Amino acid sequence: MNSTRKTLTSESGSTMVVVMIFSVVMLISALALVELSAQDAALALRDVRVSQAFYNAEAGAERGEAWLRGQASMPTTTLLPFNNGPESFGGGLMLVAIAPDLSGSRTVYTITSLSTVHGKSRAIEVDLTPTAFTDYLYYTNNDVGPGSPGYFRTGDVVDGPIHINDLLAVWGSPVFEHEIHTSATEIYYYNDGSPIQSTELDNAPHDTPVFEDGIHLGAATIPWLAESDLNTLKGLAGLSLSNVEIVFGRDPGTGPMLGYVSYCKIGKTVWTDVDLSSFNGLIYVGGSCLVSGTLDGQATIVNNSTIDIIDDLVYAGSDANGPLPDCNDILGLVASTKVSIVDNAPNGSDCVVHAHIMSMNNQASLVENYSQGSPRGTLTIHGGLAQDKWGPTGTGYYDEGGTFHLLTGYERDFHYDWRLRTMLPPGYDAIIFNAGGFNRLVWREITPVNLENYEG
Repeated sequence: MNSTRKTLTSESGSTMVVVMIFSVVMLISALALVELSAQDAALALRDVRVSQAFYNAEAGAERGEAWLRGQASMPTTTLLPFNNGPESFGGGLMLVAIAPDLSGSRTVYTITSLSTVHGKSRAIEVDLTPTAFTDYLYYTNNDVGPGSPGYFRTGDVVDGPIHINDLLAVWGSPVFEHEIHTSATEIYYYNDGSPIQSTELDNAPHDTPVFEDGIHLGAATIPWLAESDLNTLKGLAGLSLSNVEIVFGRDPGTGPMLGYVSYCKIGKTVWTDVDLSSFNGLIYVGGSCLVSGTLDGQATIVNNSTIDIIDDLVYAGSDANGPLPDCNDILGLVASTKVSIVDNAPNGSDCVVHAHIMSMNNQASLVENYSQGSPRGTLTIHGGLAQDKWGPTGTGYYDEGGTFHLLTGYERDFHYDWRLRTMLPPGYDAIIFNAGGFNRLVWREITPVNLENYEG
């Protein structure tokens, strides 16, 4: 009997030890889980604060842009538009600064937005410039006039942004590589010869456009220019002429005079050569105006009627693909009625134009006799077109296989000159900023500042 009790007592003691060890292990495991959960919660909270700081910084940039849009006159010096120091925002602190860069032909505003949420900081910078007609490869006020409507069609690869204060007209399968804004709420489709208007982004199987960067239907209308704007440029002109032919980089027989603009009365042979650097580059011409040549510099031609391009008009700093990366040549052509590619021998087989073109009251074609004669090859433009009414370039048809055949005029090969977002032809800044909005040029994240330690 005693032996039995000793055995039971021994086993009971061993069980107690095991239970205690197991309890300790469970307690340690539970404590470890609590610690891990606490660490995960801390990490999650940190991530939330970092994210909130970023969203606050982005909100600050948008707030700064809205402030700029509401100003009757733009700032010319760096300022803090909302508060002289960090202010409470979104559970943390925010500070916004706006700095204008006036060194270029277009003012660039840099908005710096700083945010701190419980010790976690983020900061971004956004470069903006006011919206202008030069921000688009195509700006069209009314898609009417000769050749109406102005279709984008199969084969077109549209290399630049578009704004139309009217319907966007689509025939087949054009490719739009950049943003499209149209003030209409529908798209005008050719629909195999029976045009329709639709809010749908394609009209399969007949019309299937590709919008690589999207399309904004019902966009705000951008007011077009008035005749008074042309008079503004006339008043600023450093060179005033009448009824002349203008040649950039004229070759008098000893080589091209790069950096010069030359002119003579139409029908005459006596030329006057002027160094472009000797005046402000703004040339006003009353009456007839013929132009061609190679521009080495910056110039704008303003005319109270029609500017006729009689031969290639290109930049010295360019090659077959357009302006080179380091090109600083820029040309504006502003006509009261239209800018026209003349139907002549030099333009009979292709024509190349490097310029931003504005036709204020375009009553006729961009191409003279576009619906007559034989095909003239390709009209290549590197720059942009802003026109009151659509200017057609040629006519043609599609065969049963969907291939387009040119009958008259030119095929078009138009490319946006992205330098126009930061560089303008002379005088343009006096008339083109009617839109009231801003374009973002650059968005970047920068080294943050802890606003909790901000000292100004």
